[in-house]
Amino acid sequence: MRIFAAIIAIAICCAIESKGDTIAVENTIYDSDTNHLWNRLNETLFERTAQDGKKYGLDELDILYWFRTTNLLSGVSHQQAISVLDEFINTHGEKLIRDPLKRALLQRDLWELFDWSALPWPSPPYANERKELQKRLAVAIRRLALTTNEIALLPDNYSKQARTSKLPDLPQGLFQTNGDWVNLAPDQASYGEIAPTHDHSAHGHSAFLVMLHLPGGRQAALAYLEQLNSVEHFWIYRTNTDVFATTNSPKEVLDLNTNLPEFPANTEWAIVRRMFVIDADGNIQPTRMVESIQLRRYFAIAGATMVMMTNDNGSFVPINVPPQDLYEFHMSRQQDGGLREVAKDEKDFLGVHFMGLGIDPFEWKSNNSEVPDSSTFKGTVLESCRACHAGPGIYSVNVYAGLFHQRSIDPPQLYNLDADSGMTAAMGWKREQYSWGLLQGLWHQGN
Repeated sequence: MRIFAAIIAIAICCAIESKGDTIAVENTIYDSDTNHLWNRLNETLFERTAQDGKKYGLDELDILYWFRTTNLLSGVSHQQAISVLDEFINTHGEKLIRDPLKRALLQRDLWELFDWSALPWPSPPYANERKELQKRLAVAIRRLALTTNEIALLPDNYSKQARTSKLPDLPQGLFQTNGDWVNLAPDQASYGEIAPTHDHSAHGHSAFLVMLHLPGGRQAALAYLEQLNSVEHFWIYRTNTDVFATTNSPKEVLDLNTNLPEFPANTEWAIVRRMFVIDADGNIQPTRMVESIQLRRYFAIAGATMVMMTNDNGSFVPINVPPQDLYEFHMSRQQDGGLREVAKDEKDFLGVHFMGLGIDPFEWKSNNSEVPDSSTFKGTVLESCRACHAGPGIYSVNVYAGLFHQRSIDPPQLYNLDADSGMTAAMGWKREQYSWGLLQGLWHQGN
């Protein structure tokens, strides 16, 4: 039976990076006074109002801007954005708050907004409006920049919470030297990105690290990686007897090897997102801040077969759901950059930046006059991860099995390297992007 038959039809995948069902967040993230300039800037640029009047976006991990969004590019929203940015620049609003964490968080959001405005278009709509936004955003980003010493002193929000019992599901010891968790890199020579699809969907503002934990500890994990790296035939020939794939007689076709080395039950895989900032010299710098953790714990390993069937609307769904527990933790501004656990049934906007279609639900126009309920724009966060990780055991690990990895047909060799290698690779990719070059040009011509 074929593994992952038609799994490539799944379009929206894991890596949800936004806050939960909270609709109205009081605009006091940067100061207790809702009229404080930083709060007004945050509200003007990042709060989105749905047609039914519900408001979202003030404490999202990632801004609610899709690549087809026109908010801030036309009409009243554009004029309001220009006005509040001019006020921030002309009054040196960056001096109102000196707290390095708050400055880093605001810079991070403005940087993300800048890159959204610079997304590549064959013929960019609102080109002049984008330029007006970009030159102001570049000044604000530069003025909020921290020194190297300030960046080094940003809080280690993961380690602080890992030492408490407030988040019992939070994985322990992720960054412990020679600890049980093993940080992965695709090979020892290139120090390439381990999760490029995630890195690139976040536009290079973060590094996504992939980490492995086996119940037998560090040596067991390293031994398992050696097993994977010794696999000679990831693809094997089999006789194809599928009617839809052959017209005359059975043929020899390549299929995924069903006998790959399997990790044991209670193995854990984690994707850890670490934050970047821009320093006072205009360089990208890594931080200790963890923006999100996505954790999959395999409490059993199913057989290496998976049957797919079509449902009523023609999309593909798995018959057997992999036996794994899913957990996510997101950074929250309301908790001073601390991590919060995503609830089991929590719903949110899916596919904003990761594997989305670019359609902004806040700007979607219905064929009738009925105002849509904005809560229907959301999907269940944890269940969305199963879309891309629906296979059994190692076949659900895409950095190896390769549903979305951007490499050759063969799986990568996975090695243990420290987290710095993944951070360096992601920063290297970002430095080659058009949006970074544009920001650098405006950075150096501004004041």
